[in-house]
Amino acid sequence: MKPDIRELARRRLVIYDGGMGTMLFAAGLLDGESPEPWNWEKPEVVAAVYRAYFEAGSDVVQTNTFGGTPIKLSERDLQDRTYDANFLAAKALKAICPEGRYAAGDVGPIGKFMKPMGEYTRAEFDASFAAQIQGLIDGGVDLISIETMYSLEEALCALRAVKKQSSLPVSVCMTFDRNPRGFFTLMGETVPRCLEVLKDNGADIVGSNCSHGSPVFIELARILRDHTDLPVIVQPNRGKPILEKETMSYKQTVEEFMADARTIAALGVNVFGGCCGTTPEFIAGLCQAVKPGVSCAAPGEALS
Repeated sequence: MKPDIRELARRRLVIYDGGMGTMLFAAGLLDGESPEPWNWEKPEVVAAVYRAYFEAGSDVVQTNTFGGTPIKLSERDLQDRTYDANFLAAKALKAICPEGRYAAGDVGPIGKFMKPMGEYTRAEFDASFAAQIQGLIDGGVDLISIETMYSLEEALCALRAVKKQSSLPVSVCMTFDRNPRGFFTLMGETVPRCLEVLKDNGADIVGSNCSHGSPVFIELARILRDHTDLPVIVQPNRGKPILEKETMSYKQTVEEFMADARTIAALGVNVFGGCCGTTPEFIAGLCQAVKPGVSCAAPGEALS
């Protein structure tokens, strides 16, 4: 039996996956389309992405469900398929998850605001996350991965939904902007405040993803590590994106990512992956760079 992910994260560095959207766009997903319908329309493509990350050395791969809440899916009139989107993604991931690896149910932000800034109540957010998470749980995920949260209150809605429905481990990644005064969420919350509140509400692994590339995450990882005794997770983007012909592109090389990864890992983070722009090649490079004691592919190669 594989160890609980919380136990494993305290024993050695755990490797997460990289960008899901990055891979699906490369496979033909159009800008503005929701990726969740591919869980039933093109399941073989989604499964190939899962498999590629496992082959690159990921201990944990996340489901294709970043926008899987009914509120978010309603933007494409897909709210009635909330359960399908999440259950099918989780079931497909579990079906190819190698022995000793982990399937994480991915939960992203709803993309709307709660009152008074927006139109939704906290109860509606709670219910929306609960509907998504039920499909992930029924699909058999090993943990829930709440990510890219720019509001602590919204992160807590998702966290409460998990805690009410299961005893699964939960990781929570906030997204922080950096200004001359430090790092803050879009809602103005500080790193120490977020980590403290998330721990008090039952989060098992805490940290940050997205918004910044690995150079900025060197500073952010140090702050995260200094302000919690929980396992810390980081998932940087592939450097800073550049707008080219109305399209955002990433220029950071695998070798540059690897160099920053060594510095970040040395700060004592427990879980490390990639976000926007990163691919299996970057995860293979990360795995090689930090030598966490797991079998990893060389960049550009697959595991046999």
